[in-house]
Amino acid sequence: MSERTHTELTPEEERENTKAVLAHILPFAIWLTMMVWLDGYNARTIGGLVLLAVFRPWRWYPRLKLRNIPAALGVGILIFVVWVGFESPWVVEKSPAVTEWYDRLFVDLMKPLQTRELQELPLLAESAEVQEAVVLGADNVERTLVPYDVLEEGEHAGLHAYDPRVTGWLTFWIHMFGTSVVIAIIEEYFFRGFLYRWMQGSPFFKINAGKLNWTMLLLISVFFGIEHFEWMAGIVCGLAFGLLYIKTQDIWAAIIAHGTTNFLLGLYVIKYNAYQFW
Repeated sequence: MSERTHTELTPEEERENTKAVLAHILPFAIWLTMMVWLDGYNARTIGGLVLLAVFRPWRWYPRLKLRNIPAALGVGILIFVVWVGFESPWVVEKSPAVTEWYDRLFVDLMKPLQTRELQELPLLAESAEVQEAVVLGADNVERTLVPYDVLEEGEHAGLHAYDPRVTGWLTFWIHMFGTSVVIAIIEEYFFRGFLYRWMQGSPFFKINAGKLNWTMLLLISVFFGIEHFEWMAGIVCGLAFGLLYIKTQDIWAAIIAHGTTNFLLGLYVIKYNAYQFW
C-alpha cells in the first residue's frame, strides 16, 4: 500500500479541510442511521435532501461536464445488467444452475454457500384452488415461494411492503427518487469523492482525482460491495464507478451512472416482482 501523504495546512486551510470532511461523512453516516431507525422511505428521502442542502459537498468539485453523460449512462446500464443478470428470468429459465451457484457464492456474505431464503406466501394470497387443497389437508400442495419478505395479513397479504399497490404510486416514485438521486449523490461523494482520495492523502480535495491507485480503488470497492446484499455485484459496481470518476475526473459522471443503475433496478423490480433487489 502506498504511503499516505499529508500537507501542512494553515489554520484557515485546516478549517476548510475539516468542513469538507464533515460535509462528506455526515450525510452518509446520518443516511445509514435513518435506514436503521426510519421505516418510511418518504421521510428518509426528504431527510437525505435536507442533508445535501445543508452540507453541499459539491462545493469542492467542478461542474458536470456534458461530454461525460453518454459514458455515465453506458456504465450505469452495464452495471444494472451485471446486478440482475445472473438472477434474471432468462438465466433462471435457461441455466438455473448458474443462478443457484451465483446465489451461493456471491450473495449474502453472512450465509456462505447458501441460496437466498424463500418465503412462503400466506394462504390468503394463494389461488382458490391452493387454499381449498390446503383446507382439505392435501399433502402435495405446491405453495408459492418468493425470495423476499411479504405482508402476512390484510388486503395486501402476499405483497412486498414497497409494492406500489401497498404504498401507492406517489410513495413509489418518491422511493425511486430517493434511490436514483439522493442515495447516488450521498454515496458517490462519500466513496469516490472523499474516501478514495482521503486514503491517499490530506487534504483529500487537493488529491488528483485522475490518478489511478489500484490498491485504494480495490479497497474502496470492496467496502462499497459488502455494504450490499449482492456483494460481488457491489464490488464490480464500485470498480466501475471509481474508474469512471478517475477517467473523467467528474464526480457527477459517477453520480449519473449510479443513479441510472438504481433507476433501472427500480423499474426491473416492478416489472418482474423482484423485490429482493430493493
